[in-house]
Amino acid sequence: MYNLIKPGHVLMFSTCPQTINSPPVANFDNTAVTLWPNAATLGNVRCVSHPSGEIGKIAAKVAVEMRGPAIASRSLSYSGIGRAMTDANRTIGQDVCDFVGYVDGCSYYTPSNRTVFSKDFSGCIMAAYTVAGQRRVAHAAASSVPEMDCKQGFLTAIQGQAANLHGRFRPFVDANDGARRFNAYNAIKNFVGNNPYAITTFGVMTAGNVAYAIDAFKPTAGPPGAWVVTYCGTRTTSISFVYP
Repeated sequence: MYNLIKPGHVLMFSTCPQTINSPPVANFDNTAVTLWPNAATLGNVRCVSHPSGEIGKIAAKVAVEMRGPAIASRSLSYSGIGRAMTDANRTIGQDVCDFVGYVDGCSYYTPSNRTVFSKDFSGCIMAAYTVAGQRRVAHAAASSVPEMDCKQGFLTAIQGQAANLHGRFRPFVDANDGARRFNAYNAIKNFVGNNPYAITTFGVMTAGNVAYAIDAFKPTAGPPGAWVVTYCGTRTTSISFVYP
């Protein structure tokens, strides 16, 4: 479904990623790769178009304003009249997914043969690899503090485990993605209580090791687990153990 996701679609998570807490860390080690200890199963993730309720108005604004040049049919479809006359909550696709989280100064992985989501990217690496027959998906933290930056330490560590690296990528790179996310925030800030950090970049590694970056926000009005998408795009992956 990921190639079909567009701004204004809504991701409905069975387990909301916002409710999954990161573990406390006593000692940071940017060369360690640790099993993610908390909730790792998101369950069914469904992408819907034209959601019902108050979130439908929010999704409509995003769809009309953020899908590129205006199209009359799109504006009509997402207008109040159009939404009243068309089916709501149209399923674009769904997938049973797992989760691996972010911890500052650390690298965590989850064992999974499914699509894996992670979030809170600001330069970190997401990677899929296999060790001793077990597929793993990891989130390796980035930092401007060398002792807290895990990108090369993570790659060196899994190379030492004789990993087969299926692909790594950075879902968010400020030089490439910062302006896009800032412009999106200006379009949706009335729905998120003027919180400039409301838009989260999700990294997604599908079961087939195809990489995506998805920007989304959780409106203050909306059902639990519902996130409105402002951007979705594929990412090129690398199989090099040497960063970058």
